Amino acid sequence: MAKNLLLVEHEPLSQARIREVINKYCPDWEVNGPVTSAEELQNSLLNPSIFDLIVCSIRFSDRLCFGAFEDLQIKIPIIFIADSDEHAFRAFDFPCVDYLLKPFSDERLVRAFEKYESFSSSANSKRSRVDSSGKSFENRPFKGYKKRFLTKSGSRLSFVPVENVAYFIAEEGITFLVESGSSQKFIVYHSLNELQSELLDPDKFYRINRSMIINLDNLIEMKPYHNGRLILSLNAKTEEIIVVARERVNEFKSWINQ
Repeated sequence: MAKNLLLVEHEPLSQARIREVINKYCPDWEVNGPVTSAEELQNSLLNPSIFDLIVCSIRFSDRLCFGAFEDLQIKIPIIFIADSDEHAFRAFDFPCVDYLLKPFSDERLVRAFEKYESFSSSANSKRSRVDSSGKSFENRPFKGYKKRFLTKSGSRLSFVPVENVAYFIAEEGITFLVESGSSQKFIVYHSLNELQSELLDPDKFYRINRSMIINLDNLIEMKPYHNGRLILSLNAKTEEIIVVARERVNEFKSWINQ
């Protein structure tokens, strides 16, 4: 399907390379630009609805691209291109489809386009869901849920596939991802509310209390706990007692029996 793409890149060689890949692998896409400064970017996005995708170099000669996206609250999918992973965490504060490091191969850029088309296809498909009150939602757009999370441990950045997540936990305003098996703990820059409402598949993940979301695939067993609660064992070592809040026990039991 034809797409309307905005190319944001100030380096002529990189501009030509991206256009060449698009012409070869996505010949029906229309490329607008190139945009070469933050001011041009803001002007180009005064009518953002005309663009389906933005391919954007993070650094201009005058400043970073993020300010323009923040000012205009852009929701268009973005493929970021950068010289280092310095700005990777901030990039994922926006609708980031992928984060490419220069120099990248043609195949790597094509994979980023394929990822965008996969997310776009998922967002446009429909499915019916039922909420906890039993109300059916027909024709609700299906979300492209996260497949991996960019995480930080010390100074190291890494990606953790969503299927390797045992649970998320919020502690003193910071959200951590705990990996199944290894029980390694990583910082993720998403709140539990954002994870629950936008990023995680509700068929796989459940918020058992105010501070924790668990992955059903990593649930080993559950036992009765005092005051009508449940205590859970997951495929990860933890110092925390993993407890389902009393007011969520009935819903949780229904959820795991779906």
